[in-house]
Amino acid sequence: MPKLLQILLIPILLIWELPQILLGLVVFVVMKNKRLVLNQEKEKRLFFLETQNTGVSLGWFVFWTKRGNRFSHLENDCRMHEYGHSRQSLWLGPTYLIVIGIPSLCLVAYSRWYRKKYGQSYKRYFNHFPENWADKLGGVIS
Repeated sequence: MPKLLQILLIPILLIWELPQILLGLVVFVVMKNKRLVLNQEKEKRLFFLETQNTGVSLGWFVFWTKRGNRFSHLENDCRMHEYGHSRQSLWLGPTYLIVIGIPSLCLVAYSRWYRKKYGQSYKRYFNHFPENWADKLGGVIS
């Protein structure tokens, strides 16, 4: 990609993903101040932030936890899954929080209710939209 195009692409993507980037920045500052960020890496425009127990992707901020890993044959499938969400953000831009965020939060709420009611985790969580799509985009293969 030509250098000029790369330079122009960053502000365009910043505007395109602005709502989730701003929310991600707020979450990052809060978690950093509470010392909940264990490790941070930057890859291209993304900040991968290993946390104690949070997995969420907000624009350029990809929060992941080893506690979220599901498969022994993958080292960091939670990170891969959250990376998949960051690709959804890139594609959906300002609609990401509505199209992906709301269904994902509803699924989290349902999973918590399920655990409370039945005493076990909801095993079909990643079979539903938008989680199955994030797995696919992130390269998570069960």
